[in-house]
Amino acid sequence: MCECFDMELEPVSLCVSKPEQGKSRLLKAALGVCVCLGIVLLLALIVVSQRANPEEFCLTPQCVEAAGSILSKMDRAVSPCEDFYRFSCGGWLKENPIPEDSSSYGIYPWLRQQVDIRLKDLLESKSPSEEIEAVRKAKVLYRSCMDEAVVEKVDCAPLLKLLQQSEFRWPVLEGLGREWLWSQEQWDLLKTLALIRNQHGKSVLIRLFIAPDDKNSTHYIIKLDQASLFLSREDYITNTSSAQTYRSALLNLMVDIAVMLGAPQEAAETQMKDALTFETKLAKIVIPFENRTSENLYNRYTISRLQRSVPQFDWLSFITSIIDSADEGLSVSSSEPVIVRTPTYFKQLFKLLNTTEPRTVSNYVIWRTVFSRITSLSRRFLYRYLDFARVTTGTTSLTPRWDKCVNYIENTLVYATGRLFIDTHFQEDKKHMMEELIEGVRWAFINMLERENDWMDEPTRKKAIEKAHSVLAKVGYPQFILNDTYINEDIKQLVFSEDDYFGNVMQTLRFIAKSDIIWLRRGVPRTEYTVFCLDVMSLCYRWFTNPTTVNAFYSSSTNQIRFPAGELQKPFFWGLDYPRSLSYGAIGVIVGHELTHGFDNNGRKYDKDGNLDQWWSNASISAFTHKTQCMINQYNGYYWEEAGLNVRGKRTLAENIADNGGIREAFKAYRRWIENSRGGVEEPLLPGLGLNNNQLFFVSYAHVRCNSYRPEAARDQIQSGAHSPPKYRVIGAMSNFEEFHQAFSCPDSSIMKRGVESCRIW
Repeated sequence: MCECFDMELEPVSLCVSKPEQGKSRLLKAALGVCVCLGIVLLLALIVVSQRANPEEFCLTPQCVEAAGSILSKMDRAVSPCEDFYRFSCGGWLKENPIPEDSSSYGIYPWLRQQVDIRLKDLLESKSPSEEIEAVRKAKVLYRSCMDEAVVEKVDCAPLLKLLQQSEFRWPVLEGLGREWLWSQEQWDLLKTLALIRNQHGKSVLIRLFIAPDDKNSTHYIIKLDQASLFLSREDYITNTSSAQTYRSALLNLMVDIAVMLGAPQEAAETQMKDALTFETKLAKIVIPFENRTSENLYNRYTISRLQRSVPQFDWLSFITSIIDSADEGLSVSSSEPVIVRTPTYFKQLFKLLNTTEPRTVSNYVIWRTVFSRITSLSRRFLYRYLDFARVTTGTTSLTPRWDKCVNYIENTLVYATGRLFIDTHFQEDKKHMMEELIEGVRWAFINMLERENDWMDEPTRKKAIEKAHSVLAKVGYPQFILNDTYINEDIKQLVFSEDDYFGNVMQTLRFIAKSDIIWLRRGVPRTEYTVFCLDVMSLCYRWFTNPTTVNAFYSSSTNQIRFPAGELQKPFFWGLDYPRSLSYGAIGVIVGHELTHGFDNNGRKYDKDGNLDQWWSNASISAFTHKTQCMINQYNGYYWEEAGLNVRGKRTLAENIADNGGIREAFKAYRRWIENSRGGVEEPLLPGLGLNNNQLFFVSYAHVRCNSYRPEAARDQIQSGAHSPPKYRVIGAMSNFEEFHQAFSCPDSSIMKRGVESCRIW
């Protein structure tokens, strides 16, 4: 996954406490243990009955456990050369239906849930006397979230109080009384948008954030961009039956939420219809995904130049009001440089605003803010959203309250929850094994550049090798979160109350909204510390990634790959007591995937220092473009039944390049490890599987991608997602890889062997 550091600070999970649902999940876990034990016994019997040489097999408890886990996920009735995804994942897909509160479910969500369960236990544990203040605050915030009695009692009162503020008055509610009257003469769009950004951490119409300058990656700069829409762009600009259904469901949600807050039915229907019409027009002017290339998004202006280009808006006042709210010591002037990522959008936006009734614009802007806050309200609002989600995601149940609260806390108090997790659930030896994997994969990539790449000219190849050597890896967590003083100081301004969940949420939103602004005048750190700073607000580190995150990232602006502690668990990361084929096939491929992002159709545009620069020759660019077209055509040809749509090869190109490169690099690194660490002697086999280690490598990779989707989620993945469907992430990469064909002796006529049609870039 490519990492994007700009944030949209809006919690979206909706839930209610359901004890029976929690018990059901625990029961499933217990049943799973029983099944695994049964498989373990069966495997032992198989080995004995086959009278195999014990030295050929690894029969330790860890290996038998791994064999049972792997066997339970597979469907051996399917030929690996016809459908390797079903061969590897068929058993798991059959035995793991999508939970009612989810639109999709797979190994990644399953591991995410395991992390959440551990965090739940930690957040609910009694605080010892020596517990640090930051962790105590996290527990108070969690308890306030879990206290549904208080949330139900106050209902929507905190939100209505907020909507009495002049900047946040919602025109559709003016029938409630004088405190909610909306005045066009007093309404100020600029001030409202700035306050929404400052107090809610949310961007509407205009998005402002601080990020590294793409062409001077050692410095941060202000960036301005279009804001997101409520639905996907296609759901506004097309008239398919699904798009019409989604728009109708959205309008009904808008009307009902307004009425639930006190708006008259007729006024709500009329005004929300106008607001939705406005957003539909907005969708037509936003820059589509395929046009948002790095070059197109890099437009360096000064504020004064932007003012001349788009004179209908006071840009200096808008930017200043946001910067000042975060740090009064910061100042900007009309000469301040800014990156205007979507200048055409901004020109069209103010033309649209000038032809739209201010009441309609205000209704739309405040609706987006109101919706972002219904996650903090009582059950009746959550259940009303669930009705909308049934249509758009296929979910039929709310997420358990504890799960929602855990996710909220860990995404808000990142370092406090990260500290809790690593103190209890992270073993330091994982870092050492990850270093082995990372350096092995790096070697493989460079080796292939030197010996197998026949389309890149020598000057470009040399620079590519330099960039690969320069990739900085970060594993587990940043060291500074082990320092009590630092993480206490980081959130010292936050004071939570157990009986004011809504107020606590608003505090955290304001806190997070400032988190990127304070970096404006600082250098971009390449490691955790560039300078030791005593003033915690001037700490010279930025790790960007929550340690409990179950994902991995590549950052083009810093040329870094990141693997948080949450990702380094089975079945992604297998420890030293398990065959290396499992780890190289899972987390090893993920390492290769992230490394290859530095050389995909976007990452390749950034040099070894993270600067947007054409360091490739024209001949190499031409050859690369030709090869990417092969991959675009390949993935365009995959039809995903769950979505009723074909994969979009151009939209998913970067991830497909990373998948295909990652698996080659990790496999090459694994075979090198066998040669260097075992003198070429194969690892002992896992019992009862009938798989050699090369085959096990590929199965381990496929298991990372086991995932089911509801039709609604599948459709959204095709329309808005950057990744191909999991099925085709497996089939696409494997069918291009000759080592896979050899491992399973796939005939030329098999689906999993593309032969002369195979695509390869790295």
